[in-house]
Amino acid sequence: MISLSAVSRHFGTGPSRVAAVDQVDLNIPGGEIFGVIGYSGAGKSTLIRLLNGLERPTAGRVIVNGTDIGAASERALRQVRPKIGMIFQHFNLLWSRSVRGNIALPMEIAGLPKDEIRRRTEELIGLVGLEGRGDHWPSQLSGGQKQRVGIARALANQPDVLLCDEATSALDPETTDQILDLLAGINRRLGLTIVLITHEMHVVRRICSSVAVMEAGRVIETGPVAQVFTAPREPVTQRFIGQIPAPEPKSLSIRLPDEAAQRLLAIAASPDLGLSLKNLTREGNGFRGEVLIRPLALADGVAQLRAAGIDVSEG
Repeated sequence: MISLSAVSRHFGTGPSRVAAVDQVDLNIPGGEIFGVIGYSGAGKSTLIRLLNGLERPTAGRVIVNGTDIGAASERALRQVRPKIGMIFQHFNLLWSRSVRGNIALPMEIAGLPKDEIRRRTEELIGLVGLEGRGDHWPSQLSGGQKQRVGIARALANQPDVLLCDEATSALDPETTDQILDLLAGINRRLGLTIVLITHEMHVVRRICSSVAVMEAGRVIETGPVAQVFTAPREPVTQRFIGQIPAPEPKSLSIRLPDEAAQRLLAIAASPDLGLSLKNLTREGNGFRGEVLIRPLALADGVAQLRAAGIDVSEG
């Protein structure tokens, strides 16, 4: 669990003082993939650095897995940080070390036995899909492969939290999707809490369950991704939505008894789902047909339809 309560981070003094993070309140449940999105200068990177103590809050409390990061001593932070992994936009690999060497480095610093380091390193190479490349140097790797090394290194000390600072913005679209799918798989397999900082709508929509939108150091909107991006309240969020073409609605085949017809109409009236009826025809003692629904609302829509006694299948 990550909790921020009235957190601010100021730089400078007097008239030149800048509030990079301003009175932020956030609660991120354990095991969730949580996105923080905003334009350049919104305060995203400062926010993520507050989570591992690279920055200290000017005011407020930052709690990560029960530890008050802002109030912790340097000695206490050294004990906490191995459980907070971090990956970066430009990978930050050591060019004088091989893939194995880069992944092993945090474990060497932690003083783990050599046998355990070797075992864990090979395990991580397999986890991130770099089999056969353990002896390669960073200069021999593609951007996506370098980021896979960065992810493996961040997981070396078996963290509970993984912080991702613009982790895909230096990658092409196809490689971005591969890295996002890898992160989603790691989240499912290891139960990690992932906090993902980005300015890319696609990143949030692909793997995040919840999102916070930042502007001028403040969190101006937060909630489940489907809720925030299907009914954005703030102009900044609306601009993010407007940058991408609307996705094609998903088609679902439905069958329902007569008594479920009114429940179907009530669900279709909900603006959050963007559900519309199509080709609804009588069949025996009920109806069959098709509905169109916004992709982001698909899971919620299917759950509501089935709870109403309506059979649903992909169209």
